[in-house]
Amino acid sequence: MYIALFTVIIILIDQMSKHLIRSSLVQFEKISLIDDYFYLTFVKNRGAAFGIFRGHRSFFIIITIIFLIFIIYLYFKELPQNITTKISIIFLFGGSIANLIDRVIFHYVTDFLAFDLLDFYKLPVINIADIFIFFGIIILIHQLLFLSD
Repeated sequence: MYIALFTVIIILIDQMSKHLIRSSLVQFEKISLIDDYFYLTFVKNRGAAFGIFRGHRSFFIIITIIFLIFIIYLYFKELPQNITTKISIIFLFGGSIANLIDRVIFHYVTDFLAFDLLDFYKLPVINIADIFIFFGIIILIHQLLFLSD
């Protein structure tokens, strides 16, 4: 029960943040938050990280659905039922469904968090759902490598 509740909370936080960005910024407008290292910008991402595979919306929708089914299978059949697993599942579901909602409704994913950590390398612009997916994967890998029986 609480897995669904926390998943919905992640989706709501992500969708509200994206709505705020879409209604406040024009595409590629930048608002610096920490000097030139961290800023908000509105990017319509029609692909994956760095915009690769741009224009393959149906592919990403299908892959996301397959990924969600795979995670459900892992959760019920393969993974230990502990708090670490549940947190990773919540993060993966919340983030994946939030980005899926964008792809289905807007035909792109709203990205807006930009980090320029080095002068010669810019990280891809991301969103809150991406952060949850990243940490969900990290927690799941840690679970599988170090905490499993």
